[in-house]
Amino acid sequence: MKTIAVISSKGGTGKTTTTISLAHGLTLLGKRVLLIDSDPQDTVSIIFNVNPEKNLSDLLLRNETSILNVRDGLDIITSGGAILAETEVKLNKKLFKKEYKLKKNLADIRNYDYIICDCAPTINLINTNILTYCDNVIIPISMDFLSQIGASQVISIIDKIRDSYNNSLKILGVLPVLYREKSLLSTETHKILKEFFKDKLFNTYIREDQSLKIAPSYSQTIYEYDSESDGAKDYMKFVKEVQARLK
Repeated sequence: MKTIAVISSKGGTGKTTTTISLAHGLTLLGKRVLLIDSDPQDTVSIIFNVNPEKNLSDLLLRNETSILNVRDGLDIITSGGAILAETEVKLNKKLFKKEYKLKKNLADIRNYDYIICDCAPTINLINTNILTYCDNVIIPISMDFLSQIGASQVISIIDKIRDSYNNSLKILGVLPVLYREKSLLSTETHKILKEFFKDKLFNTYIREDQSLKIAPSYSQTIYEYDSESDGAKDYMKFVKEVQARLK
């Protein structure tokens, strides 16, 4: 079973779109996937139009949660939204192994090919739990200078968590998103990313596509909304590259 965290240090980098497109794309290739939302924005539950009784907060604090099937082969655990802030406070009061709560409480879940976690764009104890649990990290990065700085900050945090809590943690790759093919900024930024991240940069980049913004309003993934769109084609290419890197 492969475990993947999708994380960035700033909003607007296509993080949740990437997480959902990766998760659903893998199921379309015949894999069984559990998607865990740890972002207080609760976007995953909004997109899939669900409101479960229990969520990630319950899993962390009481070792119980609702696992919902939302597509063939795709199950989700929602974040619980704003209640995660309270969960963070309660977790911080624990004296021992508070960084390992998620890993401990998910230990018996083995009937998936992939578990993919959508992290909040911040560094907190809940994200530390996610990164302590997962073995692989994907960092989406938009085509601007601030996103490059944000990616560097995330890498620094990953190094610290690897040293302190999870020596199996590694960067699976950095994914360029919101790429404009005729934009000098996108071209130059992509060149800089290649020089800096080298083989950690995915060969795939995700082109800017309005369909990616419209699909959630219909409670659909990009593959359901428009399977022939640039966004759908790019994300499926990315999904296959993820599979190849994890072999």
